[in-house]
Amino acid sequence: MSNRTKLSYQTIAQRSGLSISTVSRVFNKSASVSEEKRERVVRALQELGADVQQLDLKPIPRNNLILFNVPSLKNPFYSPIIESARRSARRFGYNMLVSENELSPSSLPDFLSLLKTTRAAGVILTNAIVPECVERIRESVPVVTCCESSSALDVPYVTIDDESASEDAVKYLLSLGRRRIAMINGPEDFKYARERYKGYCQALRSQGLCVDDSLVCSVGVDMDYDMAKAHAGRMLSRAERPDAFFCISDVLASAAIKASVEAGLDVPRDIAVVGFDNIQISQIMNPTITTVSQPVVQLGTIAVELLLKVIGGERGLIGSIHLGCELVIRESTATFR
Repeated sequence: MSNRTKLSYQTIAQRSGLSISTVSRVFNKSASVSEEKRERVVRALQELGADVQQLDLKPIPRNNLILFNVPSLKNPFYSPIIESARRSARRFGYNMLVSENELSPSSLPDFLSLLKTTRAAGVILTNAIVPECVERIRESVPVVTCCESSSALDVPYVTIDDESASEDAVKYLLSLGRRRIAMINGPEDFKYARERYKGYCQALRSQGLCVDDSLVCSVGVDMDYDMAKAHAGRMLSRAERPDAFFCISDVLASAAIKASVEAGLDVPRDIAVVGFDNIQISQIMNPTITTVSQPVVQLGTIAVELLLKVIGGERGLIGSIHLGCELVIRESTATFR
């Protein structure tokens, strides 16, 4: 339109009674906007004197493709979620493409280019939430988040209560008489790392214990075994070593066990270890790992179901979902060993 530069999204939003983000999605030809809202934008433009005949605001046709974004395929936690999501997508006639990359302002252009090239019908994000990135993606396609979530965004999600699950796991260690509990955490960019640290702190404080920052360390999104083992070894070499490890991944827990054994300690007599996720390594390690079991199949399945509801225009009826976890007791803490 000739006077497009004179009309801001805010002006069009006020006239149409829609949000600025909705107006933006209309101009980006997003398939996530209902036809009724698209028509309201067109009417508002007409009322504002724009030449709508010069505009093409029809949505870009989408493929029956779901893009599943993960921060790292090296973290085995994501594999069963991806597989359950893929099976669910196939049941509804969709294919799924896995995208491994971080989401940040610098990487966003490449991700948006991928969306444009594939003409994906929607996106499932398991990455750390960067609000401005999620909003930009949502301007192009329907979005839901899985595992990660943000109440500040109007984006449906399925996740667990990381804080409560972490608090329960550490309280279990405290019930065994452990008092110097170390934590091997993930990157703070992720909700799960921040919330599990909160739960760890709350559990300690509930018993009148202070949080010793020298007993807390972090690794990257890959859940690097060698790095975790080095961190555990450093803490075990202290004069006042930890008597337990709470690890936010079973991979990290296996590293803590290995470091403990190499330090001449018996697990669990000298040091107890709790992991998180209940992936296969927790059952094949010697000793087997006590861990927080996440409902990985449900996470992947529900993420797809939520996304398809958004694609189908049911957005206003969709609620976000928190799933429960279970602490599975095994040999790394069991006193009968």
